[in-house]
Amino acid sequence: MAFIKTQKLRRIENGTIISGTASIVDVKYVKGEKYHSKQCVVECLGKILYLHPDGKSGIFMSPTRGLIEYDVISDEFHAVEKDDSRISQYDIFPVTDIHTVFGDVFLILKFLEKSSLINVFRTVFLKNIDFERVLCHVIHGIARDGSKITCDNYISKSFASYVLSDVPVASLKSDTNFFTLMGEDKVKLAFFRTFITTMRQTNPSFGKGCYVDSAPLPNDIEDNPFNALCSHGVGMASVQMRLILVLDENTGLPVWYDIIPGNVLDINTVMTVVNDVAASLDIEIDSLVLDAGYVSKELITAFHIGTKKSIIGRMPARKGFPYKELYWEFKDQISKGKYTFIRNRHAYFGKCKEIELFEHNVFAYVYVDKNNALQRYRDYLSTHEEEYAKLTDKDKDWMTVEHGYFVLVSNLEKTPTELLTDYFARTDIETVFKTSKEYLGLLPLSKWTTQTVRGKILHDLINTIILLLLRKHMDKTGISITELFGRTQSLMCFRNDKGIVTVETPNKITKEYYGLLDLTVPSHVDICEFRNGVLQLK
Repeated sequence: MAFIKTQKLRRIENGTIISGTASIVDVKYVKGEKYHSKQCVVECLGKILYLHPDGKSGIFMSPTRGLIEYDVISDEFHAVEKDDSRISQYDIFPVTDIHTVFGDVFLILKFLEKSSLINVFRTVFLKNIDFERVLCHVIHGIARDGSKITCDNYISKSFASYVLSDVPVASLKSDTNFFTLMGEDKVKLAFFRTFITTMRQTNPSFGKGCYVDSAPLPNDIEDNPFNALCSHGVGMASVQMRLILVLDENTGLPVWYDIIPGNVLDINTVMTVVNDVAASLDIEIDSLVLDAGYVSKELITAFHIGTKKSIIGRMPARKGFPYKELYWEFKDQISKGKYTFIRNRHAYFGKCKEIELFEHNVFAYVYVDKNNALQRYRDYLSTHEEEYAKLTDKDKDWMTVEHGYFVLVSNLEKTPTELLTDYFARTDIETVFKTSKEYLGLLPLSKWTTQTVRGKILHDLINTIILLLLRKHMDKTGISITELFGRTQSLMCFRNDKGIVTVETPNKITKEYYGLLDLTVPSHVDICEFRNGVLQLK
């Protein structure tokens, strides 16, 4: 007759079974065996969860049948629900460990905490769901590195889905609500106010000396409220809008921005930005670096020799400015060695002259980038020989320098070398714009309302600030941001049903990359503690 045989059965004081296995064993007659019988295992029942006091029935976790009840008298198996009161003390079906990407997201969140940007976001976005939504889009915008993966898919496969759990992941598939939120003027003002205040806690001079410049944002969006036909001051026109950036002079970080239709290029535009940041952000713009489209009679009237604020602007080649006249005046000196200097492996001609422009005195700095001029001249000759032969001698002379010639106007008196250094040193807007456009995807502006266009640009500039801060740490190492995220992304983790995240053992390179930001890889992360401590989600 069959019976249930137990092995290594252990109980605690209240009778609960804590270990032990069981099998169905039958006794068969075997001639020649002791007592003429032998025990044979009919089936392994597996782990014992419950055993009737008479030992003739019980509940088991069978390796072949799963959770099952067996009665030896009837020799029958019966299904058992996992909430059966006889096994309620056991965690029969624990939540499966979920493996997700850990390294890059954890690094970003800890860097945001370290740089106090978490405090900035928490101050601006008081509602938990808004705060978490912003962090999700920030993480996605920075770490995706140009890939086409959507925000919801990126967050769902990462550590962020554990700690930013208040925002439904499915809602991240559409960004309309997010960009609408970010497009509110009060959000923009609150962010930059808080950001500047936070930065001044460690750098009191932050935002005390700033400069302003602009960059075009060409796009093909129909009915874009900011689009206008724009002449960029060099004989070209396109439909675009313009981004005006105010940058901190020492760090190159954006401290304010504005968006204007592309054809609004006048001193009023510049002064509106100057006055706005002075009144609302306690920021003093003491220098302007402007492209040719902004340099006008009104600008020269406002900024000339003797005025307090400094200006460096590229002289436009149009009526009213002695653009070509200055070339003919200095033509014979361009080839002389005494006026040549080297900058970034390019040879420049440079000469400064005080001139009267629109009844005001300014300095005109005449330059020729000889490397660019010669290369473009050579390219032209190789493809336009017949056309070149028909030119006058005067036009041929002009062709030798045309594509390397430019004039800067300024109310600063410096050597040509010093002023050109200032001009190029203050073109951080190009770095900002390049970062936003190429790494973060500022363009194309595929939004359709005033508010969502504003929201996308604010979001991209916030991400740009974070990237620039990261690059400040990484530039000395020679490691790119792309490599940083690519290497650390390989670090995985899994979460158990207790809210504890176990992090896989990092390799040597991942540890080193974390160390570059003075961060360490944890072996475990308590989700509740991380939300309360790092993310300030009470």
